[in-house]
Amino acid sequence: MLAEQLWHKIFGMPQIAVIMGCLIPITGIIASYWYKAQKLRSEHELKRTLAERGMPADEIERIIAAQAKEPSDSGG
Repeated sequence: MLAEQLWHKIFGMPQIAVIMGCLIPITGIIASYWYKAQKLRSEHELKRTLAERGMPADEIERIIAAQAKEPSDSGG
């Protein structure tokens, strides 16, 4: 009985709303940092692979710059 009352007190509708209101933004922040870390890791892997192939630095810079462009930057 006491456990059931405590459960309903902790996990009642207003408390769930507050908990979810905090968890959703926190999850978004974590996801954005995870995305940035994965993107950075991918870029470093590409640079390392291109350097191992013996490509010159200016060629690597050109490839990275072309990869970084978004479709909206291509004009039109």
